[in-house]
This record gives sequence, C-alpha cells and structure tokens, in this order.
Amino acid sequence: MLTHGTRQKRKRAGRPSLPMALCMALLISMLVPIAVAAPANAALPCPCSIWAATSTPGNPAEADTAAVEVGTKFRSDVSGFVTGVRFYKGSGNTGTHIGHLWSAAGANLGTVTFTGETTTGWQQASFAAPVAISANTTYIVSYYAPVGRYAADAGSFATQGVDNAPLHALANGVDGANGVYRYGSGGGFPANTYQSTNYWVDVVFNTSVVDTTPPTVTANSPAANATGVPRTTTVTATLSEAVQAGTVQLALTAGAAAVAGNAAYDAPSQTVTFTPSSTLAATTVYTATVSGAKDPSGNTMSPFSWSFTTGSTASTCPCTIWANTSTPSTVTVNDNSAVELGVRFRSSTTGYITGLRFYKGSSNTGTHTGTLWTNTGTKLSTVTYSAETASGWQTATLPSPVPVTANTTYVASYHTNTGFYSANSPGGFTSSVSRQGLGKVAFMR
Repeated sequence: MLTHGTRQKRKRAGRPSLPMALCMALLISMLVPIAVAAPANAALPCPCSIWAATSTPGNPAEADTAAVEVGTKFRSDVSGFVTGVRFYKGSGNTGTHIGHLWSAAGANLGTVTFTGETTTGWQQASFAAPVAISANTTYIVSYYAPVGRYAADAGSFATQGVDNAPLHALANGVDGANGVYRYGSGGGFPANTYQSTNYWVDVVFNTSVVDTTPPTVTANSPAANATGVPRTTTVTATLSEAVQAGTVQLALTAGAAAVAGNAAYDAPSQTVTFTPSSTLAATTVYTATVSGAKDPSGNTMSPFSWSFTTGSTASTCPCTIWANTSTPSTVTVNDNSAVELGVRFRSSTTGYITGLRFYKGSSNTGTHTGTLWTNTGTKLSTVTYSAETASGWQTATLPSPVPVTANTTYVASYHTNTGFYSANSPGGFTSSVSRQGLGKVAFMR
C-alpha cells in the first residue's frame, strides 16, 4: 500500500528535469519542418526571360503581311547581360528574322540573325557577345518579320505589364506606351505603338556571364583595297561589342610614316574614327590598324589592319544636294501620320556617304531616324538623329561612311513618328537638282 509520501516521490521521479525537457523540445523542432514564405517578388534564377517557355499568345499570327519590326519595352531590377532575343512564331511568319536590342533613345546595342528555326513556337538566337544593361533602365527588344504574320495580343499592356523578376515588360505609362513597331523593308528602331499590343518579343538575360570572346572589327571604311578614295576621308572601324573607355586605338600610316591625326570612339555606335590633321597625299597607299580594344570582361582584340589608295585630286566635298540656305516651299504639311520619306539620288563620282540630312518644321517633333538604302531596298546604314534644333536642317553622321558607286541610284530617307514633314508639292521634281557631283533623281514616300 502506497503512502502519501510514496506517491509524492513517484510523481517527482516521473517528471523530467529541465535540461532534458529543453533537449526534447529542440529535437522536436528539428524534426518538424518550418514553412517560410518566399518574398512575393523574389527573382528567378537566371538565365531567365520575361515569358516562360510554356507561355503562348492568344493571337499567334496576325493577318498583316507587311514587312515590320515589332518589339517590347522592358527593364531589369538588376544590372546584367542580355545574351539573346526570343520571339513567338506563328504560322506564316516565314523568311529571315533579325533580332535587335536597342536603347530607349534608339541606339542599336546588338543584332543577331535567327537560324535553325522551328515552324512555330518560341525561337531564340544568341548575340555574338553578351550586351551589358543597367538596372531600372528602359530598353527595347525587337525582331524584323519580313512577311509580317507576327504574334499580336491587343490591349495586353494597357493597364499592366508582365513581371517575372528581375525582368519586367512595362505597362503603358511607365515609360510611354508599350508594344512598339516600325513598318518598312529592313526594319529599324520601332518607335510607333498601337493599342498596347503585346508582340511576344523577349530577351534572354543573365546576371553574370563568362565572356571569353574578344572584340573584332565588323565594318571598316574606306573599304579594304579601295582605290580613288577622297583625300579628305576619315577612317572608321566598327567593333563587335562595347569596349572599355580609352582602350581602342586607330592609327594610319603611309609606308613606315605615321599620319598625324586624332582618333575618337563613339560608344553608342561602337565605332572608332580617325581624322587626319591634313589632307592625305594623292595616289598613296595608306594602312589603317585598329588595336587595343578591351571588352568589359577584359578580353583584348587582335590587331586588325587594312589598306586603301587615295585618288589623284583633292575633293570639294563633303557636299550635299541642297545648300544650307535652301528651304522647302511647304515647311509643315498638315499630315500627322507616322511616315518614312526620302529622295533617290546619284553621285557622278565614286565616294562615301557619311551622313544624312532632312529639313524640319517646328511641328515635326519626336525621335527621327535616317536610313541609306540601295535602289532595290537593301538597307546600307541607319542612324538616330540627336541634339536637333526646333526647325531647319538636321544632320546625323552615320556610324561608318558607306561607299557608293558613281552613276548608281541610292535612296536616302528619314522616319517621323508625328508627321508634319516638309515638302515641295506638287511639282517639286519637274527638274532635277545637281550640286557638286550629287544629283537628285526622284522622291519617295
């Protein structure tokens, strides 16, 4: 028979000590999983894109069959690299597609041609070198569809964007309207918008890349082995990627003698230009050498050289068809449509087109882009105008001089988003205009 004292002892003996209780509690906490909520806007691991591979458009193939460049405005929460372009391809969207990455101001940061495409679905192409972008900065990714038939979901960006952190396709109003396009053979910077349409153009983004590819020269002027080059020429080379400031060098020699002059690098166009201090000698072989260019990853280019021969006489150019004092009969046409306008022209001598001009009225606002074409519609070069005046002649220098052949027709044009262009109409071309070897032969709208 248990006494009261015995019951008390058993009760105390059955009670675990405090240290033992703590150990048991710790063991239980280790065995039971604890749920921790992830941040609502947590970034996905990269490489990443705005849309998942399983995402599809409601309208994968618009009926429009016109050549057009379509794109998406986007931002990233963090700095990093765009390594490629994606777009959703519907039935009938055939031909060669070209992807682009642009700054918001229209500078072309990267270009790639799509290869090995499937009949439909997401298509992807990688740039030759990753393109660095900055956090919280607007960029545009686009592609050129030569026969239209692009994916198009109207109203998608009207009230909301698409968020897949760290990437964001912008809603209307964050930085203007989203869903951008530009009609015309060869494409170009897409600055027009219509009904907040999602054209299903995307990027491939990574926060870091292992870049082992050094810069290369992708274009140069004068052309290698060119003859009859004007003695007043500048020498240019365009690089395959952005380079560190102060690293690229461009030198010009005649035999063993160095030519005095200045070299300057333009980061937006990735072009270095050498301007001789004086007119070059006649009928002389010159050799240009680009060296030292180092990309953001520290890869240094191999030197690149080419030669050309100057002509026998000095040129009276640089020259233009119209003098700076020439003005149009109608400075502002009452038409507010986005439009590309241009002029067909020829030169009586072989030479180089270094820039484009157009006359601007005060209502012709917005971003303007200039383009040089062959007479059959092949794009030779394009440039975005900057630092424009309110009205009068506007001039933009091409990224690199473009060689043109004597007595051959070319087209110079510019694009206005707001219309209100200048014109001599009707009868502006009842006779041609010739000046310093340049001749105007027709007008195009």
